[in-house]
Amino acid sequence: MNNIQMKNEIPDSDADTVRLVFGITFDDGTSIGDGAIVITRAEWLSMTGKQKIDKIADVISEKMLSTKVGE
Repeated sequence: MNNIQMKNEIPDSDADTVRLVFGITFDDGTSIGDGAIVITRAEWLSMTGKQKIDKIADVISEKMLSTKVGE
């Protein structure tokens, strides 16, 4: 099973957003040491910890599936 760990939550009051900083290790040992996604402050305030991890997983999945190699 892939392992996602949220490392930090960094609010940006000027932009009304929050950066969720994470690390992920995939089943095969491949890892992303430091990644981040940006969500709205309102979204962040309404989410539980699990929902934040799920959001990170959804964004990673979506972006990886839309990545084209060699173009």
